[in-house]
Amino acid sequence: MRQQYDNPIKFVMVEHAQPFTELVFGHSNVTVMENLATEQITMKTHHNDSTLKVRLFDETAILHTEVQTYNSRKPMPFRLAGYNGFLINQHQMPVYCCVIYLHPKAGANDPGYYAYARDGFEYKLRYKVIRLVNIEGQSILEAQVPGLLPLTPLMKPPDGMSPNRWLEECITATARVRADQEDGNLLLAALGIFGSLVYEPKLIRQFLPEGIMKESPFFRIYLEEAEERGLERGLERGLERGLERGLERGLEQGERKGTIESILALLGAQFQPEAVQTLKPALESIDDLQHLKQLLLAAPHVQTLEAFMQTVQK
Repeated sequence: MRQQYDNPIKFVMVEHAQPFTELVFGHSNVTVMENLATEQITMKTHHNDSTLKVRLFDETAILHTEVQTYNSRKPMPFRLAGYNGFLINQHQMPVYCCVIYLHPKAGANDPGYYAYARDGFEYKLRYKVIRLVNIEGQSILEAQVPGLLPLTPLMKPPDGMSPNRWLEECITATARVRADQEDGNLLLAALGIFGSLVYEPKLIRQFLPEGIMKESPFFRIYLEEAEERGLERGLERGLERGLERGLERGLEQGERKGTIESILALLGAQFQPEAVQTLKPALESIDDLQHLKQLLLAAPHVQTLEAFMQTVQK
């Protein structure tokens, strides 16, 4: 039974999707594979984005910023294209998008644009990509801008300065402005959370003034970040061990296979090849690589296949 539609456009696009698509593109070099359910795009507020109405020197515009801790599971160009289109439709003014990557390894492959063009259609969105690890952190410390100081542990330290020393410098600089800021303690607590992305929580607690983290509303988040980081490191170590063991196992299996083939080749040079091949299952059942190597050494010297088979079975 044909689905009932209350909208003629839906009817055309679903029930006559193929010809409608050919009409849009202007040629028949297109095939409809699947009809995907579509819903009105809605913008959900979440703690990792900021949308501001700003006034520039010659225009009023929207600034949308995504703060991304690690690489996005959904490609960032797709996400920002969606946000950009929604905001343009909602506010009917220019929208500028930016993504800030916190972790040093995040965002390295973000192209900073989303674009496509064909058959008279074209779309292009360019957005700014900011990776904190590329920012000279010392300039931020010297400027003493309170709102940026919590992010400095994730920025580039001066040449030759150790990571632990850099963390201490960032905390010291933030502590200096704490007395002049009503939310000074929160700045330090925020620094602790951001810093936990790359530093051991124990080290952060050592450098931060006592009680700063526990007294802040970020404490639970701090613990969650620390736990997540610990699980991530455990997973990384587990994967590394798994890969190492897999590689070792793979190399061993390859060596076993090569040893068996060498044994069969040596025997095949002395005896009937068909008879030699009957030994292959017995050789493949041997897991001990050292035993196979001993058989390889013995193969050129055996007088009969029966004698060799007795060696195999020992």
